[in-house]
Amino acid sequence: MKKRLLSFSIILALSTPALAVTPEDALSSRFRAVEAFIDANLTKESVPGSAIGIVHDQELIWSHQFGVESYATNKPVSNDTLFSICSVSKLFNGIAAMNLVEEGKLGLDAPLSEYNSALEMADKLGSEEPVTVRGILSHVAGIPREGTRDYWANTSFPDSAGLQDMVSSHESLYRPYDHWQYSNIGMAMLGDVIGKVSAENWGSYVKKNVFSPLDMKSSQTDMPFEKVGNGFAQGYYVRSAKGERNPVEKHSFKAFSPAAGVASSVNDMAKFASWHFRLHENGGEEVLKATTLRNMQRVHWVGADFDEAAWGLAYGTRRYDGKTLWGHGGYCPGARTEFVMRLPTKVGVVMMVSVNDVSPAAMVKSIYSLTKGAIGNVYDKKTDIDDKQVSDSEVAKQESTNKDKLNLSDYEGSYYVPNYDHDSYIGVDEKGLFVMPLFAKDPAERLQTWVHKEGDIFSRKRKNGSLAESITFERDSKGQVVSVVQHGYRALKR
Repeated sequence: MKKRLLSFSIILALSTPALAVTPEDALSSRFRAVEAFIDANLTKESVPGSAIGIVHDQELIWSHQFGVESYATNKPVSNDTLFSICSVSKLFNGIAAMNLVEEGKLGLDAPLSEYNSALEMADKLGSEEPVTVRGILSHVAGIPREGTRDYWANTSFPDSAGLQDMVSSHESLYRPYDHWQYSNIGMAMLGDVIGKVSAENWGSYVKKNVFSPLDMKSSQTDMPFEKVGNGFAQGYYVRSAKGERNPVEKHSFKAFSPAAGVASSVNDMAKFASWHFRLHENGGEEVLKATTLRNMQRVHWVGADFDEAAWGLAYGTRRYDGKTLWGHGGYCPGARTEFVMRLPTKVGVVMMVSVNDVSPAAMVKSIYSLTKGAIGNVYDKKTDIDDKQVSDSEVAKQESTNKDKLNLSDYEGSYYVPNYDHDSYIGVDEKGLFVMPLFAKDPAERLQTWVHKEGDIFSRKRKNGSLAESITFERDSKGQVVSVVQHGYRALKR
């Protein structure tokens, strides 16, 4: 992607004319702050590798890579590095199923056993409705989460015959729609039916009907272990007491590939996100009809008190800052992924990590909250006002008076307190300086705004607009900012 980098000259005297902080400058600064946030936290958690991207409409506007694909090769992660995306695979399973529904080859509300009688699970509850595609995609079919043995523990996933044996020896937990129950075995059953109905295996069908039309050239429908460290990120298990990580053994998801077997990259997932934005705006048909995609993202299940998962057909929801985002998360041996999209503003975020003890979901929420306003200011003048950082009139007013403002670029960067985890990133925006604690649970909530007072002195701005304590930046003999003092505590600039 093309990053909008700031280009400033170092000021050695406070009388030097100020430079404008444009919306593009502010967005670049937010991106750098997010990079510092990611690097600090992934380093602290000893994550081997990660790839992150932000999409706006049809463009990957920012991406960041951390670490290596494998400790064995030390090849740096890139936007083309394939990661196991785990349960995000269920989105592709759902799209494949709905493609067959559109063709009239699969009934959304027909009994799944109609297509393969070997996948009929025992029902001792007297259910009024059979297991259906709709029930599986919205996780309300009443079937168990897993099969009859723990294949996740040793990656001994069953093949089609093994899946059928599990289903025949299992029984439903609930009547359909009594409860929401996330189900991997349900998604595996659906994938098996997709293969039967299409007369080709699930992986081939998804590659031909989803990956290929969307130009997702690198994505695979099972783990490409032959590319480990050379295009595919090796997964690693949780750290031991000594801080060591064991690599995930070579494995295939087999019949559970429709539930968790896809490997993809930032570049390919960006294309996937852009497809959603394109189809929502243009309508018509591309892979699916726009109306079908909208139906998939309509809420088909929510708890009676709105305190459970709100789920569409394969798509789940997230609530960030009072707004709804659609997507899915993933957690499987040695990997975790988070993929979310805010459809009205055409912003999507994907983050993949090669460990299973660090949550990208929490980091993605922070990444989105920290950048959504600045993205709205630069890319979309028609976006929700809540998704803008400042109003257009405020930006114009600030830009018209920027000649009176200090060049803020001197102060930007990462700061740390020796021997403590009080690291922070100080960046610039149209309001002054923003200060983000790098190790906070919710850095967007803890964000501070500092406004210029005089010289190298700033004041913290409270949420009600009043000014609090003064903060002083310190320079060395060459005029370079080297530290900042707040409340008497000194933080050093890296």
